[in-house]
Amino acid sequence: MNFDEIINNRRTSRLFTKDEVTKNQLEKILFSGSLAPSARNRQPWKFYILNDKQKTDIMNMLFEWDKANPKEKTSVKGTAQQIQTANKMIMIYCDKYTSKSKNEYYKKPDYLSIGCAIENMSLEAVNLGLGSCILCDTLYIENEINNYLGINDYEQVCGFIIGTPIYNYPPKIKKDLNDLLLNK
Repeated sequence: MNFDEIINNRRTSRLFTKDEVTKNQLEKILFSGSLAPSARNRQPWKFYILNDKQKTDIMNMLFEWDKANPKEKTSVKGTAQQIQTANKMIMIYCDKYTSKSKNEYYKKPDYLSIGCAIENMSLEAVNLGLGSCILCDTLYIENEINNYLGINDYEQVCGFIIGTPIYNYPPKIKKDLNDLLLNK
């Protein structure tokens, strides 16, 4: 696939087949993330590859949170269902800054850098014939997940699931470029 095809074929995949994501594929995806540009080359991303039990436990924690919070209008239950079908899941973290000035001036650039890493990972997944989805609903149970995984020194950004998409998702309707320009 050429780069334009990869960009045009990238879709958020929410349902996956039972096909295995190989160790080699997972390493290529993570390596692609590590090649992303980052502010002042801080490379703030940290990856935690969940094993099958951890993935299932976090999925169940999300289902439990959803049951315990029936009045909340969230997509937590849907996220848990997506995790259920995914072959692999990675938790994505960033450095914590205790200095007020570093927190203020590093956070936004670090979030942008991590976004670049995630996009690289998403594009590499497409290149490998896989699909992926960014999961921000893990933040509803951020402390529980971090305690479960023994993560204390890093801030959770999101979850990231990978697998073979169950079908080819149709193209999404995107806004016209002129609608995105502030200086028309």
